[in-house]
Amino acid sequence: MASWLERRLLGYVSPDLGSCAFYGSVLFIGLTMVRSTLASMFQGQTPDLQVHTESGKFRADSVSWTAAGMRGWRPAMEDAHVCEMLDASTFPDVGLFAVLDGHGGAEVSALAKRLLSQHVLACAREQQTPGDANPKTWTPSLAEALEKSLPRLDALMRAGLFASARLLPGILHPFYHEGSTACVAAVDFARKEIITANIGDSRGILIRKGKAIALSEDHKPEDPKERRRIENAGGRVVKIGPCWRVDGNLNLSRALGDFHLKDTHTLPPEKQKVSAFPDITRTLYQEDSQELLVMACDGLFERKENQDIADIVWPRFQKGMALEQIAQELLHACCAKSYRGQPAEMGTDNETVVIVKLPSTEVKQIADPP
Repeated sequence: MASWLERRLLGYVSPDLGSCAFYGSVLFIGLTMVRSTLASMFQGQTPDLQVHTESGKFRADSVSWTAAGMRGWRPAMEDAHVCEMLDASTFPDVGLFAVLDGHGGAEVSALAKRLLSQHVLACAREQQTPGDANPKTWTPSLAEALEKSLPRLDALMRAGLFASARLLPGILHPFYHEGSTACVAAVDFARKEIITANIGDSRGILIRKGKAIALSEDHKPEDPKERRRIENAGGRVVKIGPCWRVDGNLNLSRALGDFHLKDTHTLPPEKQKVSAFPDITRTLYQEDSQELLVMACDGLFERKENQDIADIVWPRFQKGMALEQIAQELLHACCAKSYRGQPAEMGTDNETVVIVKLPSTEVKQIADPP
């Protein structure tokens, strides 16, 4: 039986290579099933309200941040986050903050976490041409680098290591039914600007004096622009329960991975039913003590809107509460309460948030000399 399947699925490659690909795929699928079974057996209490935090400071401690995640009602944690300064030789004063909300597994979000900054930098360096007059003063476009990095990362995931995934029939691709959102904010501290690239329904928010300013818009199948692309690619937008879904499956319309919804071979990647091409926004911040950057996955927005998040975060920040404590109380406030072991309201997804205290310049008045 295995030999027959091997011939049917991989008859177009050499026998040795086909056998390696086939049995490697069988092993991967088997290990995935075993891992899922073990995870369900040893997942512990539900909901899991333990919050895992990571904190740090950049730019001589002028920028402080906290990233916090909580499994909640889901059997496993599938989110990831990025908080780092980019290589100063390409971007001298830029911080990268992102939330990556995985679905169908944690591998796509984990891989994106590991590779995101590398691809942003690679896309920036490719902008330089031999004709640039003075390489020492050449400045790459941060917005362009962000815009190109996510589709590039998606293409790499599809090809696999040394293009090995191209040997596998679609259904055997490890990310065929697995994907991740990506909401990425690059803070250019020199220009006091936040450039946000978004695919999916995670969000970026700038809180300014308690007011929420949206840095991204959700990509949902029912949105007119998204629906047109989906239907032009031969897909359907179907409402199941409270959510609209692509082909009755995915309830967002842009993501990394999810290659079963990117399989219309006559169309380019940006016109597939699900796209990894981001929208870009540019927002100036004021560099005073009244601003916070918040990046969060959609687990927080099942029950809360942007201003609701600001109304939780801002009063606590004003009272001097540590960012770690603010993040923990925010995640707990967005998680569904339990009734007889079942969720009694919305808020059953994994939850991840990144809170960044942007740098401030305190203006001191100097008295006129006598």
